[in-house]
Amino acid sequence: MTKGPDQTTADGRASTPEGRRRSRAKRGHGGRLRDELIEAAGTLLDDAGEDGVTIRAVAQAVGVSTPSVYLHFDNRLELLHTVCLGVWDELGRRMLSISAQTTDPFAELHQRSVAYIRFGLDHPLRYRLVATGPATAATEQVADACFRFLRETVQRCADAGVLHGDVTALTRAICACLHGAVSLLILQPTSKWPDDIPQYADDAATLACQGAAALSRAHHDRYET
Repeated sequence: MTKGPDQTTADGRASTPEGRRRSRAKRGHGGRLRDELIEAAGTLLDDAGEDGVTIRAVAQAVGVSTPSVYLHFDNRLELLHTVCLGVWDELGRRMLSISAQTTDPFAELHQRSVAYIRFGLDHPLRYRLVATGPATAATEQVADACFRFLRETVQRCADAGVLHGDVTALTRAICACLHGAVSLLILQPTSKWPDDIPQYADDAATLACQGAAALSRAHHDRYET
């Protein structure tokens, strides 16, 4: 029996010329289809912005039916956040690279703080979608990873006697400063951003780290008296 224009093939491909071409190439099965959907959504995000990424548009780009997308993602937000996670992995690599470059824990804390701010400003849309939007499993994953990278550096500072006090509380204060430095700019048009972004990132990171040091000294002095 001839398929109608809205029917799908057995593997979920839309019964269209594009869908049939992709089926012959044996693409779109299981995890491979998921990767194709993520890639297509990423392209749409770059080309058309957040509003351009719809379940229908992604399905059409890959050549599958709309219901096939929901086999891999519960909703549009989950798909968007999954796309963004690929970029967030870059921040982890930057953090690890910094650890290999210095043995001074406070210098490492400053450099990791700079890396966080620069990363957010290098990827403003993906940062905003994950770090400032509705929470999903992706936002929790990102928040945990970023907090862990910074907390382990604060812990090394505490072990070296550079910082004093509650390591988790100090890390939380630093994270608040860094997130604020990024959010302050990405919610504005780039025409209003500072001309010297590297200097802005360095200044904001210095303020966060030195502020944590001042806070830890205040707490230390309070308990010593």
